[in-house]
Amino acid sequence: MDYSGRVNSKKGAGGIASTEESNIYTKKRVQELLATHILDLDNDPYVFRNHLGILECKLCLTTHNNESSYISHLGGRKHHLNLERRRILDEKQNLQLKYQQKIENQISISNVEKRNWNKIGKPIDYKIIKIRDPKTLQIGFLISCKFPKIIIDEPFFTIMSFYELTSKNQNLCIKEITKLKKSENNEEHVEGAEDEVEEDEDDEEYEPTKFQYLIISAEPYDNIAIIIPNKNEIDKPQDENKMSDTYWWYWDKDTKEFYLQFLYKN
Repeated sequence: MDYSGRVNSKKGAGGIASTEESNIYTKKRVQELLATHILDLDNDPYVFRNHLGILECKLCLTTHNNESSYISHLGGRKHHLNLERRRILDEKQNLQLKYQQKIENQISISNVEKRNWNKIGKPIDYKIIKIRDPKTLQIGFLISCKFPKIIIDEPFFTIMSFYELTSKNQNLCIKEITKLKKSENNEEHVEGAEDEVEEDEDDEEYEPTKFQYLIISAEPYDNIAIIIPNKNEIDKPQDENKMSDTYWWYWDKDTKEFYLQFLYKN
């Protein structure tokens, strides 16, 4: 059939279809799309029907009056590009989640839960005794503390330097060291150059950084800090949590008493 005589038709183009013919073609196209594509709105994560009954694509932010329009949108270039971008974004997020889970599985200060308990004050009964090994003549300390109301299996202890303490604890240690200095220097010194030199040496001797600090923790008691000299190195094994004849500790569960002994190297 020759349509070249229609109005506004180009030569060889077949002419312009009427409204009736375009509606017939649209119905056939809708039937073909619905026959080849099954639209499941419940399982499609990107489509939903709004309050006006119009379909919306959440991925592309487009609206569609009927199912055939949305099905044709699914096969379009815009939807495929957005699907690819979404896939790349999901891969990045999955990698970040795996990395965060890997970090959380590792033990660090940030992921260790902080222990909370009702503190009952410092232990009253504790002793610090200076000792000397009769064979090696090494000097050291024997420390004993009683914790009758302890709620954990065994007390913890660590030896820290001045720089490892918090600013609050540093100030407390400085106060204790100044008290110790005043108690040992009660006698008045005669003014003179020699005395000034001695005072300078005393100041260096009582410098807070010249000491070590033994911290003992036993819940629910407050942590106690014992100031120990740092002139010589403590004779202890290189491996952590290892004991030797010159460095050992013991927790007596019956008497609730903790013992710690260490000697300095000659």
